[in-house]
Amino acid sequence: MTAVRNRVLAALLAVAPAAGLLIGAPVLAADSDIVIKSVTVSHDTVVLGSTAGCRNVTFTAVLSAPIPAGSPAPSGVRVDIEGPLSRDGHLRGRSLTRVGETTTYRATVPLCGTDRSGRYLAVVSGGVYSGPGQAEYLDPEFIDIFIKRPARLTLNASPEPVRKGEKITAKGLLRVDGKGYAAAKVKIWFRANDATNWTYKGTATTNAKGVYSKRFTAARSGVWKAVYAGDGKRSGAAAGDAVKVG
Repeated sequence: MTAVRNRVLAALLAVAPAAGLLIGAPVLAADSDIVIKSVTVSHDTVVLGSTAGCRNVTFTAVLSAPIPAGSPAPSGVRVDIEGPLSRDGHLRGRSLTRVGETTTYRATVPLCGTDRSGRYLAVVSGGVYSGPGQAEYLDPEFIDIFIKRPARLTLNASPEPVRKGEKITAKGLLRVDGKGYAAAKVKIWFRANDATNWTYKGTATTNAKGVYSKRFTAARSGVWKAVYAGDGKRSGAAAGDAVKVG
């Protein structure tokens, strides 16, 4: 919160000369009577390849009261996206615009394929510059935002058809951002044709090229399913293959 307040204070100081303040004169900071009641985001996870373009994410903040009309710049509400690592600092930010005569403020912020993948912190904050040397803060709200690389998974269960009691191999390829992804856990599930629930059968690990393979004993006809859960930097993926057991 201290970093957020310092950024708002810096913005206020930037307009101090235009407002008639002396350079170096202190700005008196206080909490505002206006509060941010809620913040929503159109997408808290965006899946983008590293060579993809940008996708807009919309932030909507509802205040307890509007920013007073006529308040000089930089009074208002804004969103700043920090991360994904603490050392990366500020990614980008936008000022929120009031929606009509309501207490709702909204802005869109682009997230791009060229941005690092991972978890970002979106900080919605604000302030009211009420006169020379005076500033009031809106306590910020925080939302986690994720940029993830797309994962694609294949599965081939073979041989098929297969006789009951014989070995069957579930094999496939996991790609993340178009490249084979190594050392990932892929869970294998099975659902018989006359069943409604999936049964967990085991876990395979991808090799250096993103290939995974696991052998099982064929018992019944049904569908095999491979699932990669994903993580904070990569999307999840799944694939299936039906096999007849004779």
